[in-house]
Amino acid sequence: MTRMLIDTATRFITWLNRRQIVKPTPDPVKVNLGSGLHVAAGWIHIDSFLSAFFSKWPDSFLKGLYRLTSAKHFYSQKHYVETLRNHAFIHHQLKYGLPFADETVDYIYSSHLLEHFCKDDARELLEDTYRVLKRDGRLRICVPDLEYAFRLYQAGNKEKALSYFFRASSSGDLAQHRYMYDFETLRQLLELVGFVDVKRCSYQQGNIPDLDKLDNRPEETLFVEARK
Repeated sequence: MTRMLIDTATRFITWLNRRQIVKPTPDPVKVNLGSGLHVAAGWIHIDSFLSAFFSKWPDSFLKGLYRLTSAKHFYSQKHYVETLRNHAFIHHQLKYGLPFADETVDYIYSSHLLEHFCKDDARELLEDTYRVLKRDGRLRICVPDLEYAFRLYQAGNKEKALSYFFRASSSGDLAQHRYMYDFETLRQLLELVGFVDVKRCSYQQGNIPDLDKLDNRPEETLFVEARK
C-alpha cells in the first residue's frame, strides 16, 4: 500500500510539473542531474524522487516521509532532512527534457544516470543538455565503465559483472541499466550531439567545480568531460 501511494503521488506530481521552466540563479549556474542526495552547495539538483518535491516542507513532514523512502537504508534521518533543507532541489522527470531555457546553464554534472536510459533516449537527453548549456559550457558525465565490467568477468567475478547488465529480480526494474559505455562509445555519442573537446578524466579531476564532493565510485566509473 505504501509503495502504491508513493508511486501515485510521484505520477501526479510529475504530471503537474513536467512543463516547468526554471529561471536559474545565481551565476554561474550549476546543475546536477539525477542527484539523489549526493549534493554540493550552490548546485541545482534535479531528480524525480519524491523527496525532491517536498524538500522545503516542514522538518516534521520530512521525518515522516523518510520512513517511507528507500533513503532510510542509506542515510540517517538527520542527514536526509538536513540535505533536503539546505540544498536546492527540483522534482522533474528527465524524460521530458531539462526544465531550463536555451543557453542558461554553465555547468552540468551527471553521475550514474545515463546508463539508465536506452541509447536513443540518452541521445535525446544529451541533446537537451547541449541546448541548455551556454556557449563554452561544460558537461561531466560519469557512468559505469563497460571495460571495468568486462575485466570483472574475465577475472572470474562473474556475478558482479553480470549485475551491470541484469537484475536478479523484477523488484529492481527502476534501477536497471539500459545501456553501457566505454570511453569510445560515449565520446562518439557526445560528438554526434555536438560536443567538442571530449576527454577522459580522472576521479575528482577536471574542469567542473566541486568534484571533491560530487564524484563517487572511482573504481568502477568512467569520468568524461565535454564542452559546448
